[in-house]
Amino acid sequence: KQKELPPRCRKCGGVLKYDGVYFGEPIPEDVSRAGLEEAWQCDLMLVCGTSAVVYPFAELPRIARQRTLDAGHHTGKTAKAIVIEVNGEPTPLTEEGVSDYLIQGRIGEVLPQIVNEVKRLKGTAKRHAPK
Repeated sequence: KQKELPPRCRKCGGVLKYDGVYFGEPIPEDVSRAGLEEAWQCDLMLVCGTSAVVYPFAELPRIARQRTLDAGHHTGKTAKAIVIEVNGEPTPLTEEGVSDYLIQGRIGEVLPQIVNEVKRLKGTAKRHAPK
């Protein structure tokens, strides 16, 4: 039997959909706003498994790299976030120098290694912290 697309709820007949945005769909305003706020505030941004060509979110790493330190006080000083790409291949972010680092590989393999290393370093820092 061929599955109906899009899949529908057995009870109400409504369309079942993951919490994702498909091409041509608008991005929810609250999600867009939250992404922009995080890009302006982050010190480090991981950009994982993307072509970095779909806007407006392809702009977020660029925003993180260009943000102004203490924007509320208009000091004009810049504090660029570190941008790390985890991807199978370079993207425009790599080619344009937006990314500081490119870790080439499968995100399902690389990200767990990063998490384990951060946990290890965090444990080391706790053991060596002054009392």
